[in-house]
Amino acid sequence: MPVTEPFHDNVAVFTDAAQGLGLACSMTLAEVGELRNRLKACSYVPVNVANTRADLGESLVWDECSGALYFVDISGGRINRLTPDGETECLYESAARIGALALTDQGNLIFTEDASVAIFDVPLRRVRRHSVSVHPRSTYRFNDGACDPQGRFVTGLMDDALSGNTGALFRFDGQLSDQVIHDDMALPTGLAWSQDGHTVYFVDSAARSIYRARYLAEGRLGAVTLFAETPAELGRPDGLALDREGGLWVCQYHGSCLLRYDRHGHLTDQVLMPVPCPTSCCFGGAGMNTLFISTARFGMSAEDLHHYPDAGDLYAISPEIGGIARHTFKE
Repeated sequence: MPVTEPFHDNVAVFTDAAQGLGLACSMTLAEVGELRNRLKACSYVPVNVANTRADLGESLVWDECSGALYFVDISGGRINRLTPDGETECLYESAARIGALALTDQGNLIFTEDASVAIFDVPLRRVRRHSVSVHPRSTYRFNDGACDPQGRFVTGLMDDALSGNTGALFRFDGQLSDQVIHDDMALPTGLAWSQDGHTVYFVDSAARSIYRARYLAEGRLGAVTLFAETPAELGRPDGLALDREGGLWVCQYHGSCLLRYDRHGHLTDQVLMPVPCPTSCCFGGAGMNTLFISTARFGMSAEDLHHYPDAGDLYAISPEIGGIARHTFKE
């Protein structure tokens, strides 16, 4: 999720403005102080798990059956896989921008190429099916996505030319037919469903906002409400992952950190990253107790890369609370 803002070291761990942190306005000063202390005490240390140097790493997907971690490099046009023995391999390379990825119920992958989606046969390493493009302009592309509880693929369309609120969330069924389920967005990204499947969370990065909506079985959204607005000094929200307590982890692009909000939208934790641009996160590993994190080096200068040579690598932390598995696409 490229955003044209200057890089900066993240030194803030809390602000005194409860509204800017997405905290409920009814919180007392004592409660705010308690949260500040907890944030300062957060001691998760990200571990570099793969020297991938992705230009714009995104859309992490854990495959429990194989113990592999899939991810894309959007601007590099690649689908990659981190194997259980720690090797990174490129499964597919395209001249198009590959923005999102999910597993299918047949062990394959559904992914996006520019403004279309496709099915990738993992054993044969070839594309089997393509949808039609949903937009005629070449600047539009899909950016991040995930499968709903019914096995449909939802992904956000954005304009790399930054044309305002012309983005939208699209839902694709097993025949790769599409339908818009939410519009009036600038930079849609970060999708996740609650454990019971009744609530969906999604991000508009340009608005620095995480939204929440009732998710109906037929694939429509109920009323959309603001879940949290992330602090302006901590970059912009990007990829999401939910833990077993309903806590929401979000990557802060250009913010050098991950934030965790509880189920009520209160900020509880901040994890400092050793690179400026975390992009996507997902739970995986034994017991779904590891949170994997992709990062980017997109738009960084030679001086930036001198200071952050590991930008674009994959990282992991082990939170106290493990995560929930993601849904698969029904082919």
